[in-house]
Amino acid sequence: MTLTAGKRWTALVLAILVFGAGELRSQGWIGFETIEQSALPIVRARLNGSGGHRLVLDVGINDLILDTTIVDGIGLKLASAGGVETIDLYGELEQVPVAFLQQLKFGDASFDMVKTLLVEGEDATGSEGLRSYGRIGRDILKPLRMTLHYPRKLFFMEPVPRRGIPPGGVFYETAGRFLLVPVRLDREDVQLEVRFVLDAGSSNSLVDREWAEKNGFAEKETAQVAVTSLEVGGFRAAGVALILVSMNELPYAGQPVGVIGADLLTQVSVTYDFSRDLVWLVEVVVEGEKEPS
Repeated sequence: MTLTAGKRWTALVLAILVFGAGELRSQGWIGFETIEQSALPIVRARLNGSGGHRLVLDVGINDLILDTTIVDGIGLKLASAGGVETIDLYGELEQVPVAFLQQLKFGDASFDMVKTLLVEGEDATGSEGLRSYGRIGRDILKPLRMTLHYPRKLFFMEPVPRRGIPPGGVFYETAGRFLLVPVRLDREDVQLEVRFVLDAGSSNSLVDREWAEKNGFAEKETAQVAVTSLEVGGFRAAGVALILVSMNELPYAGQPVGVIGADLLTQVSVTYDFSRDLVWLVEVVVEGEKEPS
């Protein structure tokens, strides 16, 4: 796959936000881990001062989710919020208790009195030996802008700039717990604008079989199709292979045409501006490149 990029930009500081109050500190890039065939970043976090515990940065959910294994195992004290909330975490609806964590901290970012949903059961990361014990959702990260440099497995967070929007970004929509982005697909003399799910948890990029056949992107009985280009805002990837699936059999709301998965995301830098519902995909060059700064 050949990538052609929009403009690269970097940030120098990190916002340390404590729900209603904030301060600025100098912050470098922070390392993260991933499991095989996934673009979900796993970070080390401190929970009420105990750490560092592996938590997934998952923009496909809203709140902080903690496994009861870690809560009970370290004797974590949580303030009960009372009641339950219905979530769809693994393709099935379940009701889970709601509580409040006094402090969540990763890197130099600190968040106080964080709404927390308590779940039971093995997180899928455990199968790869990087057992995580929860997920940090986008509502917690919303005051910040976050960049994930996948090839180097580094990320940083910054306060949302007051002026302007860098070129090449696109607005995303939420459908259920997932983010949908506008995508331009090009194959030979056919070019169409559609919506894809941006799903770091999907190992492959996908496209709906029925849609692809109807619109001349694929022939019957084929397992995948290589599109001439896939564009998201100012980002363009050439020769992208999309696996043909039936999207209505997958747990995606909003009737998207396809999915941008880890096979593409792990080759780029992705920036989320949660306060303005914006996202950027940017080409990165690793060989001979200086460390991000």
